[in-house]
Order: sequence, then structure tokens, then C-alpha cells
Amino acid sequence: MAHSNEYVLQTLSGKTAGIPLNAPGVEGYIVGRSDDASDYHPDIDLSAFEARERGVSRRHAALVQFKGSLHVVDLGSVNGTFINGKRLAPETPFPISPGDEMRLGTLDLILLRT
Repeated sequence: MAHSNEYVLQTLSGKTAGIPLNAPGVEGYIVGRSDDASDYHPDIDLSAFEARERGVSRRHAALVQFKGSLHVVDLGSVNGTFINGKRLAPETPFPISPGDEMRLGTLDLILLRT
């Protein structure tokens, strides 16, 4: 049975239908927030979900393919990246699967496969 490479990153509050994304290629996706004081825009911009107020960094984490599966990497964020309640060590790939809860600062998300 072939697995879909399409995912949705959804807030746990259910306020959104989610952010669709394809499994990252070689470079992956930067997850964070844009800011009025900067021209920087991450690949997955969580600004619309009160990201700044919830402690999400501009360049908070990355979703990457590592050893053939989807991983999240904390990019040295101040407020941390958590998978299922466990704080990730910075710059270390951590496997993530559909159904896993990811917290960036205090913004709760869930990864779902479409």
C-alpha cells in the first residue's frame, strides 16, 4: 500500500482547516512566523495563528526528510520545539509521524496525513 506524501499541519484548537504541505524534498521547510520588522517569510508561516504571542520564532523549526522519513529539527528556538510533550534538542532530527502533536513555544499543532 503506497503512503501519501501529503500532510496537513493543523492547530489543535481546530480554528483552521490546516496548512497543506507535501513531504519536504532535499532542503525541507522552515516553520516559523513572519514579522513586520523583517522581510523574512518562512516556508510555513504561522503568523495567522498568534505565533508571535505564543513564542514561535521567525525560524523556529524545520521539517526535513532524514533517512527516508519525515523529521522535525528545532533551529535553536528560544521557547523550544516539543513532539508529544518531549522537548527536542536543537539541531537534531527527530522523527515525526501523522498523529504526532508538535508544540512550537505554546502553539499546539498536529501532523495529519491527507
